[in-house]
Amino acid sequence: MISLEWQQILTHIVGFVIALLILKKYAWKPLLGMIDERRERIQGDLEKAKEELKKAEELHASYDRRMREAESEVRAKIQEAVREGQGVAAEIKEAARNESKDLIERAKQELSRDVDKAKVQLKLDIVRMTLAATEKMIAEKLDEAKHRQLIEGFINDVEKV
Repeated sequence: MISLEWQQILTHIVGFVIALLILKKYAWKPLLGMIDERRERIQGDLEKAKEELKKAEELHASYDRRMREAESEVRAKIQEAVREGQGVAAEIKEAARNESKDLIERAKQELSRDVDKAKVQLKLDIVRMTLAATEKMIAEKLDEAKHRQLIEGFINDVEKV
């Protein structure tokens, strides 16, 4: 059987308790202090990380808001530019219409003047031809055949003009 040596067990217990007391006095407090210090540092780092995350989220939200505002401003400017372009196009169309109306009106007036000039010239030509035919008729003594021939010549001359 195993024989227990109480003296040795007691010595081990006393040695263990003394080691435990020494460790408690000199090592336990510094170890606990280091653990507490580390725990506080980790907790501080976590709080800083949470604050940084919160700041980053706020910054992200701010950037998103600014982007939406910038997009809406861009859309508004594009719409304004389109409206201005449509206005300019309408002005150009109106100016072109007015100019074409003026050109048509001037062309009508010019055509009317040309027609009036042609009528005056035609009258003058008819009068000149009539005078010429009359002079021929008076200058010659006419018989019926000669008279007919002169009138037909006059009508042919009028038709040519």
